[in-house]
Order: sequence, then C-alpha cells, then structure tokens
Amino acid sequence: MVEDTIATDLSDGVMTVTIRRPAKHNAIDLAVADGLSRAVETFAADPASRVMAIRSEGRFFSAGADLNSPLFPDPDFAGPAAFRRWYRGGRGSLHPLFDMIEAVEKPVVVIHRGPCLGGGLELSLACDFRIAGRSARYGLPEIALGGLPGSGGISRLTRIVGPHWARWLVITNMRMDADQALAAGLVHDVHDDDRLDEAAMRFCRHLATLPAEAVAAGKLAIELATDLDRAQGRNVERLAVSSLVMGPEYRESIAAVRARLASRRP
Repeated sequence: MVEDTIATDLSDGVMTVTIRRPAKHNAIDLAVADGLSRAVETFAADPASRVMAIRSEGRFFSAGADLNSPLFPDPDFAGPAAFRRWYRGGRGSLHPLFDMIEAVEKPVVVIHRGPCLGGGLELSLACDFRIAGRSARYGLPEIALGGLPGSGGISRLTRIVGPHWARWLVITNMRMDADQALAAGLVHDVHDDDRLDEAAMRFCRHLATLPAEAVAAGKLAIELATDLDRAQGRNVERLAVSSLVMGPEYRESIAAVRARLASRRP
C-alpha cells in the first residue's frame, strides 16, 4: 500500500513502514504523521503483523519536523497553557503518535541511514530498537532556535542514555555519529550502510518468530520496572511470568522442548 509519503509492506510477520519524502530530507509533515498513525493502528490490530520496522528513503532518515507544517510549534498560541493543551493532543502535535508507538504491545524497530535530527530522533526514541548505518548522525537542534525537544527528546532520551549524554544532545547542539550513539546506548547495533537493510530485517524476522504474548509482557514489564524500586520491580516480574506460564504459548513451548529431549535419549 502506498499513501503519498508513506509506504507499507508486510512480509514474514514484519510490517515495513517507509517514509518517502527524500526531496525534503524526510521532514515530518502532517501527511507523514497521519500516514504513520494509520500504519501503527493497522499494525496494532493485525495479528499477522508481529514486528514493525520504520525506515526512510534517501540520504536522511529525517531532518525533523517540517518548519512549514502545523507540526512545528506556533509561537502565536494564547499563552503557555494553550500551548501545553495543544501538545497533549491538538491537531499537528506529535505527542499522540509517539505515545501510540511506545504503547503498542509489539516490537517497533527503527532503521537509520543518514542524519536523524529533531523530531526524527524523537520518533526513534519512542521505538523499542534502533539500528544504525555508519552514515547515521544524531542531533537535537531545537536549542539553537531558543527551544527544547519537547516530544520525548528530554524525557525518553534521558531514560535511555541517562543525563550525561542527554545534556550533550539537548544543550550543546552537537552531533553524535553512529559509533558514539552505540557507546552511549542510544542505538542497539551499527552496520555498514550497504549491509544495513539486510541486517536490520534479519533482526526483525528473528523478533517475529518469538512468542507474541511473552514479547508483549516483556515490553510492558521493562517499562514498568524502569520507574520502580527493586522490590516492586520483582513484583512486576512475578505478575508477568505468572500470567505467561498459564497461557498456551508457554505450555506448547515447554512440551516441544520436552519432546525433543525425550527423542534424544538412548
């Protein structure tokens, strides 16, 4: 299916979503945001779609929010409170889209080739896994405009890389290359550009083979445990595992392992 600036494809349980606005460095406008929202809704509801992979065409992953679109904050809001109301869900705010990506109970993988800046990086922070090509570059240029990255560029970034590297990206307007991003924990893996798509899709296909309920429970449990003390984190583990061991995926998997072991006995 092709919708102007968004293309989707489903193969081997992996829904690939491609941002197609290379002439504008894949800057996120309303059409891109709406297309991504529809893709995430379809992905969440479709049992055949086990993993989502987000990528872009061209030299940039994304230059960020399009300054000429309603996605870019309007300085003429009637005061800070009105702006915050828009941020929470007004037409053009990216917060609902990024929250939807973060909340879907399936893995979302983002694949970076070239610069990933501003809103493009904030989109990526809402995803579960970030895979980079050697050409990837990361930055949050909002500080140079007198603002801050307020769609996850502080909250999600700090949870992922800690305050040390969050300061580097948010306050300095400095760029980070793929190897620095890997060392900082911003991305999970780095590949040469000519092998990036193959390696990333191999990873996505691997994720698609894993038990769906266990993956969903793991995603939720990790999110909860991040904000809890050690004892409460253990309770989250107990709740998650106790629900899984009563389910069919776990029982079938254990039975299959026992059958294989029994077949090997002399």
